[in-house]
Amino acid sequence: MTDDSLTCPAPPPTVRVPELIGVPAAEAHDRALDAGLLAVPENAFHTGAGRAHIARQDPEPGTPASQGSIVRIWIGTDSGAPA
Repeated sequence: MTDDSLTCPAPPPTVRVPELIGVPAAEAHDRALDAGLLAVPENAFHTGAGRAHIARQDPEPGTPASQGSIVRIWIGTDSGAPA
């Protein structure tokens, strides 16, 4: 007889972090979600719909990450400079 209550769950699948730099902030969130990740802004800069783009991200694009992990993003202006 086995005790199923001691069984460890399988680790989450590994996904690749998408390229978010230069992408509008709203689209970056969608791309991260589509990849199974959560994009979290590290700055509070906001210029209105469609005018803020991702200037930086961590981890780098293409990095393997566990599904459900956080991708830190820095939102900048159209010039790409972080606020």
